[in-house]
This record gives sequence, structure tokens and C-alpha cells, in this order.
Amino acid sequence: MSAAKTPRQTATGSPTSAQAEGGPRLNTRGLARRELIVETATNLFLERGYDAVSIDEIIREVGGSKTNIYKMFGGKEGLFVAIFQGLGAEFVSPLRQLDLGDTPPAIALGILGRTLMRQLTAPRHLAFQRMVLAASGRFPEILREWYIAGPRASRKVIAQVLRDLPDPARRALLFHDMIATDAIIRGLMDNPPEWSEIEARIDLAVRVTCEPPQQDGQS
Repeated sequence: MSAAKTPRQTATGSPTSAQAEGGPRLNTRGLARRELIVETATNLFLERGYDAVSIDEIIREVGGSKTNIYKMFGGKEGLFVAIFQGLGAEFVSPLRQLDLGDTPPAIALGILGRTLMRQLTAPRHLAFQRMVLAASGRFPEILREWYIAGPRASRKVIAQVLRDLPDPARRALLFHDMIATDAIIRGLMDNPPEWSEIEARIDLAVRVTCEPPQQDGQS
């Protein structure tokens, strides 16, 4: 595999999944097998990273032959891309599914912040973060893909809640980074903050984000 090939190129340039145009059409049994392959490979990649897992090892876990993986995903790289994209959608999904209606921004932000941080501090997400960082040298575009599917997507949801305040996109960025950056870094170091500390930071970030802008001359 060439290091110049990116997840975006792999996902769109070749039939790496059953859903790819021109790829094999799977019956119910085939779809179930594809799901088993993805689930098994996901656990292995999250536990040990891309380079440490071989197709042979995946096949030993699920049975069958390498042919299935090549037909469905185009190989190990295509399987990894499918897993990466699926996990990205999985982590942002709870945020997008929230129906906050006309909830006042301060209350809505508190709900959003707690929902987001439960996802970001979960062991599965921290393992995903480690996997992305470790694979970024082999997949040069993977950090960009992660940013689009993760932080940027989350900030768009937050900005929608803040749409009636001045400069909602900037407020969303600040809110997201105030509650997420330190907690994730500490989680990656296996020293995550207590949930009570995370909640206190969310409440403070809500107040800072929703407070009216200061006028010139005010302190």
C-alpha cells in the first residue's frame, strides 16, 4: 500500500465495501457476515492498532477465507476505512439525535455538553483516538477526515443551539474546546478526570459561552 493513498481515495476510488458502486451485492447471509467481519476487525484495530492486525488474524476469528474481505472491502486498507467511517458516525450520532426544540441555550448547552463528554471520555472513543493518531502516518488524510467527522460535526450541532446568540460558530468552537480538550488528553494518558470535574467544567463553559459580550469600557 502506498502512503500517498488516503482514506478518502480508498473509500471512493475502489469498491471497498458491499455498498460501493459495482461491488458485490450481498444477501442476508452475506450482510451478516460483513457485519461480523467489521465488528471483529473493529475490536482488534481498537485494541492493537492498524499495523498490528493482519487479515489472517481477522479470518481466524471469523472463519472463512481472505476472499471475503477482498470482495467486500478491497483488502485490509478498505476494511480499516469502513471501520473508521463507521466509528466516526457512531460517536457523533447521540449528539445529532438530541431533540432540544426551543430549550433555552444555557440549558440546551448543558445537555449537549454532557452527551458529548460521555461519548468522548468513553474507553471505546479513547481507543479510537489512539488508533487514528497511530495510523495517521500511513493514512495522511485520516486526521482531516477525523476532524470533519468529529470535532467539526459536533461544533455544528452546538452552533445550531446558539444560533440566536452573536457569532454562534465561534461560541460553539470555544465551548467544545473548553470542555473537551483537557479531558481527552488526560484520558489518552490513562488519567481521565472524574465525571464531577467534567460536569463542573461544562457548567462553567455554559456560563462563559452564554454570557453577553462585554461593551467597550466594561471590565
